[in-house]
Amino acid sequence: MRNTLAPVVVFAYNRPVHLQRTLDALAACRLADQSIVHVFADGPRKPEAADAVAAVRDVLAREANAPRFAAFHIHASPVNLGLANSIIGGVGQVLVERGRVIVLEDDLLLSADFLEFMNDCLEFYEGDAGIGAISGFSPLNVLPASCSDDVYLTFRNCSHGWGTWSRVWKSVDWTASGAARLASDHGLRRAFNREGNDRYDRLRRQLAGRIDSWSIRFGLSLFLSQLATVYPAVNRVRNIGFDGSGVHCGTDVSKNDVMSEAAYQLKSLRLNPDVQEAFHAIYSGSFRGRLSREILVLWPRLAGWLGR
Repeated sequence: MRNTLAPVVVFAYNRPVHLQRTLDALAACRLADQSIVHVFADGPRKPEAADAVAAVRDVLAREANAPRFAAFHIHASPVNLGLANSIIGGVGQVLVERGRVIVLEDDLLLSADFLEFMNDCLEFYEGDAGIGAISGFSPLNVLPASCSDDVYLTFRNCSHGWGTWSRVWKSVDWTASGAARLASDHGLRRAFNREGNDRYDRLRRQLAGRIDSWSIRFGLSLFLSQLATVYPAVNRVRNIGFDGSGVHCGTDVSKNDVMSEAAYQLKSLRLNPDVQEAFHAIYSGSFRGRLSREILVLWPRLAGWLGR
């Protein structure tokens, strides 16, 4: 099935220990020695980050001399681009060359069959006009009884170990101008929040300049184009970045720490409402948060008054 292996793109900043663990996990995957790896290392945002950024580049220099991958390319920025700009530019650059890509950040552990699964999915679903991305992560420890396949669909994209194609990426509107459609259409807002009512709130904060997220903009583009994301029934990614070390993650608990590998069969898929309900439950958070975000969906103009 694997005609061409997708290049793997890793994004790093100031966490040398996390990055080393991610590279070690990637190198332990089957197909790693046949895979081309690109690492985009961002420059220091503040002077006090310079030492940690330098330590990250030491990790990369050592990896460049350790032949664990088919090729290992380092793209070190002299200035701070920020995660969103790094990912938008770096993924776009690699996609121009290869047409498909697998994307990691510097805080992920992987199952041994992660690269096999991702490459097989990128090959199998490449021609499916209803699929926009592949995820190696599943937030669900237990799938609904009605979901018995090895893969499933949602309209929520994932940033924890994912892949896509140039046909999708080149069509993304990074200005998120399509948000205007949601602002004027209650039904569309509710559909956007179908798999977690945090999504419209995140989009609103992005447009207000309070966060800098590539993922919510990518997710908006996929949603408005009705492009779904393929997820594995068996989780193949574990996030180790919810320890306060990251710029964006902060301190939190991973949605699913259970990671494994398993045999899988890929097939054409249809959305499962039970899976959508399960996603909504796990991503919508506490009752108070759910309630306030539901109010924003019903009356977006209250966003400023609520101060969220």
